[in-house]
Amino acid sequence: MNKFEELKRYRFIKKLRSNAIAIITNQIEIHSGYFKMHYLIGRINDIQPLDIDLNIFEKFYNEIQFYPVGEERKLYNMEYLKKLDSKLELVDAKYKNLLDEKCKEIIEKFKDIKDFC
Repeated sequence: MNKFEELKRYRFIKKLRSNAIAIITNQIEIHSGYFKMHYLIGRINDIQPLDIDLNIFEKFYNEIQFYPVGEERKLYNMEYLKKLDSKLELVDAKYKNLLDEKCKEIIEKFKDIKDFC
């Protein structure tokens, strides 16, 4: 890994940690937060995988990826959204504690990461 890749990776890790904090503190809508986690983990893994098991995020992403989130929800009929939301709540309940614990692990593990700019 060259210096540019290392710097880029550290920046993505800082964003990953920041996103984990935003999820835990409800500063970001939960599903949008986990879509962002999926993206950031992918960018980090493109450079060099982390030494932490993040498979729970991939499992959750695979179950929610076809549900509308964020601005996309405005394009759906309210009755249809209610049906989708009831199904999505079951998925959320299944993963909530595991995801929260993994976010806390990320926050703790990467608390000392530095930006080399």
